[in-house]
Amino acid sequence: MYGKIIKQSSSKELGTFLESILKKDVSIKNNKWREYQPLRKEFCNHQQVKSEKKENNFPDLHRAIMGFKGWLKGMHQHVKHLQAYIDEDCYRFNRNFIKEGIFDNLLIRMVNTPPVTYKQVIA
Repeated sequence: MYGKIIKQSSSKELGTFLESILKKDVSIKNNKWREYQPLRKEFCNHQQVKSEKKENNFPDLHRAIMGFKGWLKGMHQHVKHLQAYIDEDCYRFNRNFIKEGIFDNLLIRMVNTPPVTYKQVIA
């Protein structure tokens, strides 16, 4: 799972974000929202599905979104650090699929990541 703040939910913004994280031959499946339609030109395996009830089309996605919203409301209060909160939640979500190497991954990230000072955190 990836997450990023975008200025507006336009085809151009979504396309720029998706092109930065996905290969052109990846399979994409989404609802028939009009802003997704231009993405068919960029991604050859793009499928749009007629929307039913929200929880029926993409149940895992809706579960992840609702979990993120609840976590965000309960823990964090300032929009200034929203991208950091999104990054943390995506990391936590993705980590659930790689539990066997989680400790090794943590050690590698700790060694390779420069320390963050208090001034950087509150800036």
